Amino acid sequence: MNRRGEFLEISDEDGQVKRVVRGGGDTALVPVKKLFIKLSDVCSVALKAEESDVMFTLENGVEYVLNGLEDAEATYSQFVEFIAAD
Repeated sequence: MNRRGEFLEISDEDGQVKRVVRGGGDTALVPVKKLFIKLSDVCSVALKAEESDVMFTLENGVEYVLNGLEDAEATYSQFVEFIAAD
């Protein structure tokens, strides 16, 4: 994750960044290679209790998951710090 002004760029070569697509009772995880978002568009960030994942939701309702992280707590803390500094 790299902060660029009021934006955040997330790059992934390992398939850990995924968009959550919900519809018709099903949920699909779509791999994303690069993500560039405005930090003020993030309305929630969550650290999963039983998995090493960080989830976040944008104002438009789109959800993303950072899946299977080595240090999910550090990623969560850095993400929250980026948002709070905005």
